Amino acid sequence: MGKELKREPLLSPGDVLGGRWEILQHIATGGKGEVYRARQIKLDREVAVKIVSPELIEAFEGDQEEIQGEMQRFRREVLAMAQARHANVLQVYDFETAKLAKAGQELNLDFIVMEYIPGPTLASTIPEQGMGLDQTALQDWIARYFLPVLDGVEHIHGLGIIHRDLKPANVLLDNGVPKITDFGLVGGRRWQPVTRSHHVIGTLAYMAPEQFLDLAATDQRADVYSLGKILYNAVVGKLGKDTMRPLQTASLPHPDTPLLKALDRVIQRATAEDPDKRLASVPALRQALAQAAPAIVPSAPAPARRRAWLLSSGLALLLAAALAAGVWYHYSERPAPAPAPPAATPRPGPPAAEIKARDGSTLRLIPAGQAKLPGPKGSPGRTQAVPAFYMDETEVTNHQYVEFLNQVKDRLQVREGVVWSQDKAWLHLGEVKVGYEPIAFRQGRFQINAPALAANPVVKVTAHGAAAYAAHFGKRLPSEAEWLRAAQAGAPSPPAPTAGGAASAEMHDMHTQAVSSPAKEQTGYLPVSHFPPNALGIRGLAANVGEWVLRRGTAPLQYVIMEPGRTGQPAPPRQPWEALPRVGFRAAQDAPAPAK
Repeated sequence: MGKELKREPLLSPGDVLGGRWEILQHIATGGKGEVYRARQIKLDREVAVKIVSPELIEAFEGDQEEIQGEMQRFRREVLAMAQARHANVLQVYDFETAKLAKAGQELNLDFIVMEYIPGPTLASTIPEQGMGLDQTALQDWIARYFLPVLDGVEHIHGLGIIHRDLKPANVLLDNGVPKITDFGLVGGRRWQPVTRSHHVIGTLAYMAPEQFLDLAATDQRADVYSLGKILYNAVVGKLGKDTMRPLQTASLPHPDTPLLKALDRVIQRATAEDPDKRLASVPALRQALAQAAPAIVPSAPAPARRRAWLLSSGLALLLAAALAAGVWYHYSERPAPAPAPPAATPRPGPPAAEIKARDGSTLRLIPAGQAKLPGPKGSPGRTQAVPAFYMDETEVTNHQYVEFLNQVKDRLQVREGVVWSQDKAWLHLGEVKVGYEPIAFRQGRFQINAPALAANPVVKVTAHGAAAYAAHFGKRLPSEAEWLRAAQAGAPSPPAPTAGGAASAEMHDMHTQAVSSPAKEQTGYLPVSHFPPNALGIRGLAANVGEWVLRRGTAPLQYVIMEPGRTGQPAPPRQPWEALPRVGFRAAQDAPAPAK
């Protein structure tokens, strides 16, 4: 290809494709396509729209074989995604062709309409230094992210689809749920190859050797190789010249614990250069992981889980049939049966370790216990009993708060850069700091200015705005004692808070440096998923931004801010209308009372 690709987006905000899809924002331009955030006008639903980059077509300089091959790959992408109906595969809504007038020309555009996920990718969950030295974090990562990715890949393999470009950047996170995307190199038994055998397409660091030699000859074992390299990436961190090992069997440099030695064997088997010596399938990879880490990998593989689902579905059908028969019996004027004696009320079991909230967030159970509250200067403070409760694993993100605002926008007003509900200020818009403006209000909708900011904590939100968000989703703000209980009982990872409810400045700086990233350098904030969970599964307490909480036992109730870097002094009360550039929030929920 002789021409250098341009990077100017073809579409502009306000363009409407096919009378149905209004372009809101350009998200990204890759080597093959352009992706936009758009709105389905009739349903007022945000979607992602992907088009083939016109510059790519121009760069082929009239080579019709290349152009037809690229368009065929584009159509395959949507066909593959449309067949995959799985929680860990990005959902596709439509594939259309539309005419659009641009610069005096009428263009025919093929485009894919997909689920819009503004969150980060799986790459954001892998620290630059890897997780080999933090085996708790590594096991949590495997259970939380890697196993669902295996489920998604196994599903598409069952459909005869081979992805051929699996890598952390091609797995989006929807409130922490991995979703495989970018099926542009899809292949499989149902399709004839569209790429000449000497073409090399894919990402070298994760590419199987046979894919490098002949893309058309690959099978599902090429995806197994890529999955093995993703697992290797999670352990060793950034793939540089010493760790990338392209087209080779990957092995951990110094596996010095039983877990790392076991994972090293799995990685070597998954990334064997000879496909015939490689783990042959995703179930085989999962089984090898189960043997290496039985505490974190379910004993029942995905097919068994599907069989269990089919069994439960069959029972559901039987129940439905019984219900239908009961309805027929009732309306056939037969005598009603004698009423059955009332069933005994089942005794409630212990509360679940985690639950899902209506906003999609995960809440972790904080067991009942004592919280040490700070006292006045020179005073030892006091302890307070705290009943069990649930707390959001992470702070509320820009994406979550924007979704909330758009759900309730009919009762909001935006005046002079402030979002109001009646007489209460909820959020201050505009720049949080120079060059960082995460949320804007345009064309009657709240928007995130760049997808990379979606997973950062929402800030400049008032206590009124935080409490309104929590109440909308059936939650509430945590109390000061609850926040301290979660921080103190979960120590020491992240750093243990002092009696004042936050980490010391030194510990906070050390922790922040350990998880620093380009995102922090650009905005001063880190995505909420960057922080490792503490012993209770809570991330980022006293590490990223301050958080609104309630101080109970006062009349009226006081709002206070638990801030990173505070020492053992009580937090001063704050006005609920204040909006500060380094203050966000997370929500809480009552746990069920223990059975008597």
